[in-house]
Amino acid sequence: MPDEDRLYQSLKRAILEQRLPPGTRLRELQLAELYGVKRGTVRTALTRLSQDRLIRHRPHAGAQVARPDAGEARDLFATRRILESAVVRMLAGRIDADGLRALRRLLDEEQQAYRQQRPRDGLRLSVQFHAELARMTGNRVVQDFIEELLARTPLVLLSAGPAPRSCVNHDHGAIVDALERGDAEAAERLMQAHLDELEQGFLQPSEPPPADLRALLFDDEEASGECA
Repeated sequence: MPDEDRLYQSLKRAILEQRLPPGTRLRELQLAELYGVKRGTVRTALTRLSQDRLIRHRPHAGAQVARPDAGEARDLFATRRILESAVVRMLAGRIDADGLRALRRLLDEEQQAYRQQRPRDGLRLSVQFHAELARMTGNRVVQDFIEELLARTPLVLLSAGPAPRSCVNHDHGAIVDALERGDAEAAERLMQAHLDELEQGFLQPSEPPPADLRALLFDDEEASGECA
């Protein structure tokens, strides 16, 4: 894998797994030294992350992990409600037995991760659940839009600070049950309630603590964990 792709994927994964909190400064020279690459490679990777809206360039501060504000959070969840409601309406009663089994295996893995205090894995699987529903529609445009929103959701939630809510709930399972029954109205209602609950957990962001970039990027400690 080219250095640019390797760095881009590593930083993106660190952001989505909540190892790099919103507001974390990403210095080109430091990243170049940590990854053993040229500064131009770092600059290109950071530009790609900026296009994904995962980082922002601040005057006199350089690149920082994006810190969504309350307005952006409202917009993001409003858009997710529109798109993901449409997704479950499209899928209700149309997912075959193999697809339903795949979704339930994913839910089992997600809940097991949270029960075993592996919130980083739980978050990844929660995101994967929503992404998989979008994929099952067969609509690539919808899938791309939802994947972008899913990538930004952990930053919105993490900007609110530590959240008391765990993902050990039945939201996802109830949605799959409604899809299996072919109950589009129930599936849509459950999806909207699920996203409403996530949005209601958003608080005004607090300042991030000073961060050791090396520890954040390469430490194996578990993240605090959120739903998606």
